Amino acid sequence: MRWRVARGLRANSGLLFVLPGLLIYLGFIAWPIIATFYNSFFIWDGFSPDREFIGLDHYVRLFTKDRAFRLSIRNNIYWAVITVVVLSIFGFLFAYLLNQRIRLRNAYRAALFLPVTASLVVIGFTWEFIYQPEVGLLSHTLRRYGFDHLVRVWLADPDVTIFAIIVVSLWASLGFWVVVFLAALQAVPPDLYDCAAVDGATGFRQMWHIAVPLTMGTTRALWILGLIRAINAFALVFLLSRGGPYHASEVIAYQIYEQAFRTNHTGYASALSVVLLLISAVVTIFQLLLLRGRRIQL
Repeated sequence: MRWRVARGLRANSGLLFVLPGLLIYLGFIAWPIIATFYNSFFIWDGFSPDREFIGLDHYVRLFTKDRAFRLSIRNNIYWAVITVVVLSIFGFLFAYLLNQRIRLRNAYRAALFLPVTASLVVIGFTWEFIYQPEVGLLSHTLRRYGFDHLVRVWLADPDVTIFAIIVVSLWASLGFWVVVFLAALQAVPPDLYDCAAVDGATGFRQMWHIAVPLTMGTTRALWILGLIRAINAFALVFLLSRGGPYHASEVIAYQIYEQAFRTNHTGYASALSVVLLLISAVVTIFQLLLLRGRRIQL
């Protein structure tokens, strides 16, 4: 009898330790998700007590009539593919270089990581000046070296705006990827490189056959983080282009902001949020299954 009472007390004490975190999760994560899903079935401005039930009409409009949503999906795909590919390649190459015994490597490491420590607001305003078509550093440099035909209104040209913003994202994120890759490379035993050198493998062969395979776990984890960050991109679009011109640089998260806070279409914004959540969940699960080496059957 005493054993059962003691066991029950231990179980209850464990529950008390878990309860604060559980309440925070339910109040700030689970309940908002449920409320967002519920609101997506209504026409609602976010303030009025009256709301009109319309079922799946928001989702039908989203996938059949909303051109801005299609552009947002396209831009998020551009963002995800370009950032993951470019940062994987250049992040690893810079990290591999900075893992060698070169002069001033600590200074180079600090310089690469510096943008990561800067506020996105500061980064946005800095690059807004760089992209100025008349007095900006980029346009001035192109004109100075005879490339006037390449000058664009970088943040107001439908063909280049989204790519100009992606470049800023690459610049701001590169340092983080380099530091993570550098930590993974420093965990590789130096003896492996020495053995490879004895066998005649130097330079590129050592990197390709030793460093790349032994850091693949880190690479996959960075892919997950990079994809999720690309899917949820918002701040740089808000700071640099406000989704323009004509939705050309709009991403899903910014479209949610526009619908919820500028036009007060909270129901439609909720439907967009549900779609964004599902996309993030599918991408994350897919990547985690790959990370565990499971075979995915589509």
